Amino acid sequence: MSRLSPTAEWIGRIILVAVSILIALVGLELVTRFNRGSEWLLRWPNFVLASQARFEGELQGQFAFDPRLGFVSRPDFKSAEANHDASGFRVIPEGQAVPAGAPILATGDSFTYGAEIADGGSWPALLQADLKRKVLNGGVVGFGLDQIVLHTEQLVVRDRPGLLVVGFIADDLRRSEYRRLWGKEKPYFDLADGKPVLRNVPVSPDATIPWDLRVLRDVFGWSALLETIMRRVGDPYEWQAAGVRVLPRGAGEALACPLMERLAGLGLPTLVVGLYAPPVWNLDPRPPWIVDEIRQTRAVLACAAKAGMGTLDTYETIDRAAKDPGKAAIFFNFNMSAEGNRRIAAAIADAIRSGAARRASP
Repeated sequence: MSRLSPTAEWIGRIILVAVSILIALVGLELVTRFNRGSEWLLRWPNFVLASQARFEGELQGQFAFDPRLGFVSRPDFKSAEANHDASGFRVIPEGQAVPAGAPILATGDSFTYGAEIADGGSWPALLQADLKRKVLNGGVVGFGLDQIVLHTEQLVVRDRPGLLVVGFIADDLRRSEYRRLWGKEKPYFDLADGKPVLRNVPVSPDATIPWDLRVLRDVFGWSALLETIMRRVGDPYEWQAAGVRVLPRGAGEALACPLMERLAGLGLPTLVVGLYAPPVWNLDPRPPWIVDEIRQTRAVLACAAKAGMGTLDTYETIDRAAKDPGKAAIFFNFNMSAEGNRRIAAAIADAIRSGAARRASP
């Protein structure tokens, strides 16, 4: 019997290793699906396609293109849960009459908008009822800290508020590191000599997903194993939301102080409110990235205070509620429940009454 040539032996070894890796990956895929539920052994959807379809469908309905912000809440949008007025503000149902005068402008992301909750359950709506003062809900689902600041600048010029309440979560810092997110192009800042420089404006209305992301999602999007890995240790925005990162990780946090200085430059009494997403309380023990999100939230608040604005850290408010077994749930899927919004509104109202909203010194 003749021996195989060295080249043939190497090819055989490579094939053996490749087959072994493939068998191991198939095994891990099946284990991952079984852990999610035995029905997933028979259901093989493309997780990435489904996620992107949801994001892009929402943007086509609830949102409208904006050349400076990428997208905004669509004016006069109507649905069973969420409604917008002619200016794009989330509707606050009419209740007790509020006196005329300069309104309070609330801006931020989905936590300000009140995603997953009815119009009257958002914390801006509850704040209006508590303070008996007109509140405009300018929150927009999916905004990064960069878009929040730009949007606030636009609304201040247009609506002339007397006081600002700006909410954010730590994830808004990461969103600021992208040029494309949620199926749409968006603006972003980078730093030049310590100053934030606005890029990608005017924003392109083109929502075409880059070819390399299309190939990846079509070939690997069905894998529950890869979807789990990307959600836990990878970059879910690049994988599930067809995001295009343009700044390195951590750049969003570096932008926090310059953006807070820009916000303070509006010259209005301002309260910057640090809010928290449910993983802060849902994961026990807390992984390092959750601990880092808490640190990042407090770093932004420190930047706001340094810029001369008032701040409110809602960690203790939510922590007390989350640990109270006699109270209703504080969160739904990712956003706050009616009880969570009620507690946040009360904390903000108390802060405003105490004079916490401050105007930066000229």
